Amino acid sequence: MTIEGKTEQRAPRIRLGMVGGGVDAFIGGVHRIAARLDDKFELVAGALSSTPERSLKSGVALGLDPKRTYGDFKEMATREPSRSSRRITCTIPSLASF
Repeated sequence: MTIEGKTEQRAPRIRLGMVGGGVDAFIGGVHRIAARLDDKFELVAGALSSTPERSLKSGVALGLDPKRTYGDFKEMATREPSRSSRRITCTIPSLASF
């Protein structure tokens, strides 16, 4: 008896940008894990921290292209539309969300 695998065409992953949620932020890790559970999302850009230096450090640690790691969300919002990000997730602390 032969067992044959099913060959499926997988849709390209949805490219994801993240605001907040750098490597030191608990909830950022939770969002990244959840985004990859079904293998439909790929983190490609981020404004990951409250300072440009910490954001870059987080981006490098997460394997992002340094050119797509931004100092703040305004810079990311300005530059990413011309790139390939299709979704943004906001993971900033609740107290900063107003």
